[in-house]
Amino acid sequence: MVKYRIRIDREKCMSDAICTAICPQFFYMDDEGKAAVSREVVQESELGCVMEASKSCPAGIISVEREGGQA
Repeated sequence: MVKYRIRIDREKCMSDAICTAICPQFFYMDDEGKAAVSREVVQESELGCVMEASKSCPAGIISVEREGGQA
């Protein structure tokens, strides 16, 4: 079973919440108004909205890495 890890560079988060609008099951805005991940490791079958959120982020701070290499 292939797993992927979601990472966010919170220092560069612009707080626009696009990721939470696209993929609320994995992204949320924390008490500081920064994007956060509710679950860092996801299955390949769950990647759809995660990848869309990553590509849509204007700050480019979301990365998705396959265990053993980048997605």
